[in-house]
Amino acid sequence: MKGQLPAGKKYDLFRGAARKKKKEEESYPKRQVGQIRFGAKSHPETASFSPDGQYLATGSVDGFVEIWDFDSCKHKRELKYQLNDEFMMNEDAVLSLGFSRDTELVATGSMDGMLKVWRIATGKCLRRIKRAHTKGITGLTFSREGSQVATCSYDGTARIHGLKSGKTLRECRGHQGYVNSVVYSTDGMMLLTASSDSTVKVWDARTTECLHTIRPPQSNAVADIPVNCVIPLPRVQDQLVICNRSATVHIATLQGQIIKSFSSGKQTGGDFVACSVSPQGHWIYCLAEDCRVYCFSTASGQLEHVLQAHEKGGIGIAHHPHYNLVATYGSDSTLRLWRP
Repeated sequence: MKGQLPAGKKYDLFRGAARKKKKEEESYPKRQVGQIRFGAKSHPETASFSPDGQYLATGSVDGFVEIWDFDSCKHKRELKYQLNDEFMMNEDAVLSLGFSRDTELVATGSMDGMLKVWRIATGKCLRRIKRAHTKGITGLTFSREGSQVATCSYDGTARIHGLKSGKTLRECRGHQGYVNSVVYSTDGMMLLTASSDSTVKVWDARTTECLHTIRPPQSNAVADIPVNCVIPLPRVQDQLVICNRSATVHIATLQGQIIKSFSSGKQTGGDFVACSVSPQGHWIYCLAEDCRVYCFSTASGQLEHVLQAHEKGGIGIAHHPHYNLVATYGSDSTLRLWRP
């Protein structure tokens, strides 16, 4: 009805609500604005904000998948199953999760190699692929159209699964170690994988042909340095952020040319364990084994800020898709939220 919304306010017909503001000038986090505390014998192994910015999901070592209101740090109350203490649940530790682009579905990968796909509105499991991998699923991502899920695993492979058939459709084989993360390229035509064999591989998502193998620089020539993750750089078609277990993170092209490198300068005890990139690509945030977040400006190429996020056991980091809001989580049974 006319007059129900302020002038200039847009309305989302699908969600039945006014859209939230989606853009903020990007800035690094400095202050804690919230904390979610898990049970003494539990902690999140994975966490992600939904693409529409409404939810924060966590997957825990005890198998629980929980959807949170990141403002109140409580379970999302409109999801009735959570109000009734009924939760999405895996039989083993949840190592990875990811949302479909429309935020209708969330997929989870667990230590036993099982892939599950859930409808968030109801908490019902829509698809269960029992042997998606022979070992734990370390990363996963939906295809752009949402009909397939790509996964990677401790078994050294990445695989693409069809949600309609419930079957594994294609396999990317060629890494010589654990595959730690998998993501589609910005255009959805390629899969990018990061491995403990010190390489990133670029695959044709349709044929699974390996197009490029990228080996980022490493100071230790004796042992392979695991690559933790690879992230397409926002707003740049053919560039990637590569984070390996060192104190340096790189921006590279899809062909493997190193464009920029950013280092914390810490010689020991500061290797990066996880990485996230701000929505516009202005900032790279690396969580290190010293539980600090190192904030690098892609424009200046400098380390601009260091944040002490946890006292021990840092595991991962996630960035909200629209706001200057960063989540860090660790084995200290907490997830913490940070703002500028």
